[in-house]
Amino acid sequence: MKEILSTLNDAQQDAATCIDGPILILAGAGSGKTKTITTRLAYLISLGIDPANTLTLTFTNKAASEMRERAMSLLESVNYPPLLCTFHKFGLLFLKFHIERLGRKNSFVVIDNDDKKRILKSFSTDTELPAGMIASEISRYKTSLIEPRVAWEKAEQKSYQLIAKFYEQYEEYLKSNNLVDFDDLLVLPYRILDENEDLCEVMSKRYGYIMVDEYQDTNELQYKLLRKLCHTHSNLCVVG
Repeated sequence: MKEILSTLNDAQQDAATCIDGPILILAGAGSGKTKTITTRLAYLISLGIDPANTLTLTFTNKAASEMRERAMSLLESVNYPPLLCTFHKFGLLFLKFHIERLGRKNSFVVIDNDDKKRILKSFSTDTELPAGMIASEISRYKTSLIEPRVAWEKAEQKSYQLIAKFYEQYEEYLKSNNLVDFDDLLVLPYRILDENEDLCEVMSKRYGYIMVDEYQDTNELQYKLLRKLCHTHSNLCVVG
């Protein structure tokens, strides 16, 4: 166990060995924040905490891969690696198991932003609004958890009324064709957890130790999703 912590300075060791309760680690760039959180993950597992009870989230696949390698290099052996991935990858995995709670099939296909704009263009060519702008506004609505009906009610200008109409058509198209977009990878998991308290409790108990790297980059929706995952505990460690 001491060998796991041997490359950390005193402050980093204090952060890595603080186990229970909410933890906020603040440090400047290049000060070893990611090194501390990956060491903390290895330390948790070395204490006998099941890797399956941990969840570590970051913002890019590259960062996730590097962090996983760092953590695993500190451990002699584990039966299976802990879940260390991006927020959106976690959402994808979650939906594969639980999207049926929304009456959707888990054979859904994830579309990218180009697909999204093509779908919007297919609804009507009789508009001066760029598809990119419409797509961006729909994304803003979705990540703010604003449904099409509410978007329409709040729209005061004609252009935003039109966007709300596109938003409604777009959501209906996704559902009818069993598609999800990038925003849905966070929106739908949050919605499922919000509407199913039993599942929310199960998921929170499963991931009893949650860590987030580059926490300063989280948006409000990601914060709300973390609150759901911490429904039964306060073991959230964030680094930024």
